[in-house]
Amino acid sequence: MKIQFNRRKIETFCILIVFVLVIVLAVLAILAVADGIFAWDILTRGMEKIAFLFMSVLGIIIVAAFLISLMTNLSLISISFERIADSLTKDKKDGQ
Repeated sequence: MKIQFNRRKIETFCILIVFVLVIVLAVLAILAVADGIFAWDILTRGMEKIAFLFMSVLGIIIVAAFLISLMTNLSLISISFERIADSLTKDKKDGQ
């Protein structure tokens, strides 16, 4: 069974997702640290739990999208190596 999909589009989409979510997570983390240091009480206790849950979910999505991007890149690399090997064996056969 062969699955056909555009690896470049998936890679680009995953990188975009990771880029945006890392920025959002960084801003939330900075606010959380500042809230803890300066005791600002920006959010209520219940809202803080929801914010930390949201930050954890963002982290999980970032890791998943990164892994998908990594797998896609490894797939592209293996396809490129296969093409190079095929062209080298073809050139070798033509030379004999």
